[in-house]
Amino acid sequence: MRKQWLSQLARDDGQSFAEFALILILIAIVVLAILLIMGDDMRVWIITAWQSIFPSQ
Repeated sequence: MRKQWLSQLARDDGQSFAEFALILILIAIVVLAILLIMGDDMRVWIITAWQSIFPSQ
């Protein structure tokens, strides 16, 4: 039983890395799309929030 589990773990190692890489790429694409669509609105919101926390003299 233990040998079967270890051999299964060894065979799935490359597959799990590829799946992890695909998930990271998908997340990066989604974040990029959100930034492209809402970039200016987010920039204004961040600047407003920053200025309310640290007002200039």
